[in-house]
Amino acid sequence: MKQKLTAPSLPKNYKTGVIRILNLEKKQSGFTLIEVLVALAVIAVSLGALIAVSTQDIIRTELIQKRMFSNWIAQNQLAEERLFKNKVSVGSRKGTLRFANYDWEWETVTSKTTVDKFYRLDVSVSLLGDNVPSRSIVGFIFDDEIENE
Repeated sequence: MKQKLTAPSLPKNYKTGVIRILNLEKKQSGFTLIEVLVALAVIAVSLGALIAVSTQDIIRTELIQKRMFSNWIAQNQLAEERLFKNKVSVGSRKGTLRFANYDWEWETVTSKTTVDKFYRLDVSVSLLGDNVPSRSIVGFIFDDEIENE
């Protein structure tokens, strides 16, 4: 004898079960208040650290720029001493100048060496009012003037 096939009977909550299985129920979406506050705290700490590092980089860049300017001024003073054929005299000379929107002061100290007519030039440069030189360099000059008297 053949059995007759019949469709199984569906439970009463069939539709809600299918909806749950397919995730078609409306869920609450979004973040909780605690999650948002934690995320904001992480962002605040990160941005604070980033600003601190950027500020340090700006300060370092300004210091390096001032050192470069003071080096140029010292090299220029040394070059002027060598180029102008003035009579070399032992002692010191001071001066001020404005360069790159900063006021600078320089000092050149000329001293004798053990070699005749060979002089040592110590050039130091600092910002006007600073007691500590930003840059100090040493150069030498030979006084080759021949006195005809």
